[in-house]
Amino acid sequence: MVASASFNLLRQQGQGSLSLPAGSYIYSLCRSGSDALAAISSDNSLRRFDRQTLKLLPDGVVTDVHSGSNGGVTCLCAVDGAISEAGPLLATSGRDGTVRLWDSRAMNHGAVSVFLTGNDKRPALLSLACNPAIYSIVAGSELVSAQAALSFWDLRSPGQPRMQYVESHNDDITELCYHPTRNDVLLSGSTDGLVNVYNTTIAEEDDALLQIINHGSIHHAGFIGDKVIYALSHDEVFSIHPFNDPDQNIVEPAPIQFGDLRSALHCDYAVDILVDGGIYAAVGSTREQTLDLVPIVASPEFHFDQAKVWRLPGAHGEEIVRSMLLDSQSQTVFTCGEDGHVRLWREDSEMIIQSDTKSADEPKVKTRPDSQAHDGKHSRNKETRKEKRHKGKRYKPY
Repeated sequence: MVASASFNLLRQQGQGSLSLPAGSYIYSLCRSGSDALAAISSDNSLRRFDRQTLKLLPDGVVTDVHSGSNGGVTCLCAVDGAISEAGPLLATSGRDGTVRLWDSRAMNHGAVSVFLTGNDKRPALLSLACNPAIYSIVAGSELVSAQAALSFWDLRSPGQPRMQYVESHNDDITELCYHPTRNDVLLSGSTDGLVNVYNTTIAEEDDALLQIINHGSIHHAGFIGDKVIYALSHDEVFSIHPFNDPDQNIVEPAPIQFGDLRSALHCDYAVDILVDGGIYAAVGSTREQTLDLVPIVASPEFHFDQAKVWRLPGAHGEEIVRSMLLDSQSQTVFTCGEDGHVRLWREDSEMIIQSDTKSADEPKVKTRPDSQAHDGKHSRNKETRKEKRHKGKRYKPY
């Protein structure tokens, strides 16, 4: 793992299997109200559980979430803020081409809303984002018949999309993220290698595109504050780019290329880049059975602070960690993975190893609303879009 680093240890304080069938993977976690978390898993279930005990809540399991011969749940996010008299809401997307909205207090009563991508054969949905401030939910599809679509709905109006973008990507759309302060700005990432940024108030797709970044098959991408974009590929290549604001006529700084994180941080795989109140690369080693949170600091320019790494010893054993949730309020880290378990971690204040420096502060971060050759340029004109690339073969998200 991280070489020549000081490790501050987080110790496992609990674990739970959520009563999953043997051999199940847990894909992702998200918050669900003040006292619970939710998870989706490879058995096509949605499960809600207590965040302290990691035990299922009453009526906390929905099986066959996205049913049918082409079914299977793919994404999960919390719908923050009340849009109705329902309790905390959860949104899921699936291989059946639908987005479903669930009242977390009564999940076993069925979805409260169903959003469709079309009337005929619907492509699988591989990415999902929600912005309750503008009553918007958006999903990205896999490539079908040479088309990968971004579909937008009004949360108050289930049914057919209110808008679609169908030309900006020519392969599976694997990532979606709204800007943290500009409700009209959306980022998408795809296995075609591109990260696109849109002004979603514009229906004409070419006019809506604000920026195109050519990075490589996108595993995760998102915003760091208001002015920075990060991209992480399926083969662990990481870069940071300026968000080009077309309203400001200024010379943007060059992107920062970190290269393959497996070499840079001596790990086996990257889980995600965790952002908000801090920036951390979450990287794991199945060989050493560890998971590290490596701080990324911005001064004088973005770089790894390998003197203040948080380590989760044991991690999920020899299995890959799929998702993480950091809760600074309770000073707790939650992880889930391919071993079919959720684990809870807290600081071991008495344990610092390989340390010649002062201990780092507890990470004060949260996850997003609930994540090659470079052409040398951080963005390109719409007319110079990249040719379709082969999909990453090392890792398939579902």
